[in-house]
This record gives sequence, C-alpha cells and structure tokens, in this order.
Amino acid sequence: SPLVVGLLPRLLGRAGAAAVLLPHSAAALLHGLAAVRAVPPPEACDGVTPEGLVQKMLGSGLPVELGEAASVLRSCAQLGQPAAATALLDACTVEHAEAVAFADPQTIAVLLWSLLALRQHSHALLLKALDAARVTAFRLPAQLCLVAEAALMLQLELPDAPPLPAEIVRTAGQLWAKSHFLAAEAAHGTAQAPGATLREVSGALDALGLRHGVQVHAAMYVLDLVLPPEVTGGAPVAILLHTDADMLQGAAKPSSDLVGGMQVKIRLVQSQGWVVISVLEHEWAALSSDAAKVHGIREQLLPHVGRDKAAGGGPPGGGQAGG
Repeated sequence: SPLVVGLLPRLLGRAGAAAVLLPHSAAALLHGLAAVRAVPPPEACDGVTPEGLVQKMLGSGLPVELGEAASVLRSCAQLGQPAAATALLDACTVEHAEAVAFADPQTIAVLLWSLLALRQHSHALLLKALDAARVTAFRLPAQLCLVAEAALMLQLELPDAPPLPAEIVRTAGQLWAKSHFLAAEAAHGTAQAPGATLREVSGALDALGLRHGVQVHAAMYVLDLVLPPEVTGGAPVAILLHTDADMLQGAAKPSSDLVGGMQVKIRLVQSQGWVVISVLEHEWAALSSDAAKVHGIREQLLPHVGRDKAAGGGPPGGGQAGG
C-alpha cells in the first residue's frame, strides 16, 4: 500500500536515528506496523526491526506499563516476531506480574492471547494472566473473541493448565463463532453465494471429482472448503483461502508469510487432526486458465489425498458451491 511504501519507511527511519524510544512511542509504532501488517526489510528502513524497536524502548530506562507490554506482545505475535517478544519478556519484572491482578479486561485479554499465541507457556506472566482471566468480566466483543481463541489454545496446547470458567468459554465461544462466520462471508462469500476464488476452487475440486463442503464450521473455525476423510482416505483436509489482508506486507508487495492470527488458526486446526492447505488468492488469480487452476489444486492435494483420487475422473464432486 502507499502507506507501507512511502510513509512507514520514513517513520522507521526517524526511529532508527533515535538512540532510545519512549515506551509509548515504541508501542504505538509497533501497533501501527501490526495494523498494516508491515515488516519492511531492514535495508529499506535504516536497519530498524521490531526487535530493534523493543531494544530502543528498553534502552530508555523508563518503566514499560503493563498495557504497553501487552500491546507490544500482540504486535510481535501478529508480525511473526518471537525474538522481539522474548526481548521484552526477558525484561519484565516482578512488578509486571503483580500488576496483572489489577489490570483492565482489555489488557488481560490481549496479554493472555498474546502469550499463548507466542507459546510462552512457562512465563510467569501467563500464569498471572490466567488467574486474572478466571475472575474478570469480559464484556466487549473484541475481548471475548481473544478469550475464546485463548481457551482453545489452552485446551489443545496446554491441557494440564486449569481451564477458564465454563461460562466464560461458552459466552466467548458463541460470539467468536459468529464473528468468524461473518468475517469469512465478507472475505469469500457463502456456500449459497460464493465469491470468485471460493467458486473457482470449488469448481476445480468438482473437476477432480472430489466431494467437498463449502464454508464449513468445524474445528472451532469456519473452514473455506473441506474434504472429509471418506474422500481423502485419511485425515480430513481444510482448504483455507487467503486474501492480502491475511498476509504480511513486504517493502512493496504482499509476502507469502501469513499474519500471526492466521498462523494460530492453522496450527490449532492442525492440532485437531486436520491437514491444512493454504491458497493465496493473488497466486490463484495469476493462474492463466481453468486447467492450470485444476492442476494447481491437484498438486497441493496429492500428498494428502490418494493419487487415484486426486488424478480426477471420479464421480462428480457434489460441492455446495460447484463452479
């Protein structure tokens, strides 16, 4: 985007010229990077990286408020920057841990999701965030959605930890499911009214004779296209379609790296026994013909679906959004 190509490198250049950064300035800059999904290469921005921004923040000698720390951790998770998050967490003090009990619901929700997304399972802040979350009244939709996905990460990746209260998980899960369906509908359409990419991928599966579902709610998420075990001959396959909004931005164009939230979704779906195949919409659109698109999806499916099944020529696919 013009912001990434033009203004953002200038801001990072100014940050790079500073010896230190005030905590709120560094947190705001990292939040901005996460908001536009931008990780410009160091050579484009005078060598400033997310980890470098965290180091400049810590170098100020000023205390980093818990809310600022939570914001930075979420930005690091979204940008796929675990080293930057580790640098901040290594500098956290006993005072940070003690402050969690008195934090507002937004800070607790962001902190809990971020630490779990970053897989910081042994950090003292996570234990404190879990304790606080169990007695916090989360009310805003954004908070509840973070808590719902955090609960799923706990269940699948930290099963020995005491779970969050069932009522919190139930309320958060209902809102989360609705928000995911609405987001999927906005991005790719529905089974009844599919968007172009959803319709074309479904059509390619039909051409291969592979029965599939469209916009299926499974594994706690909305999965764009689903091939069940009786079709694959093994694990179920979820095909996720990714727009540019799902991907980090490089210096001038989308990269092939997915934002942290999408990476969390993929790993949690995989943790539930699914094979996940990603289709990047800009790469799909670049395929020159229907035959090329059928070949492309077949090549992605071959490692996970029997060769005879993926080769095509079987019965009609019967997908709900056939092309």
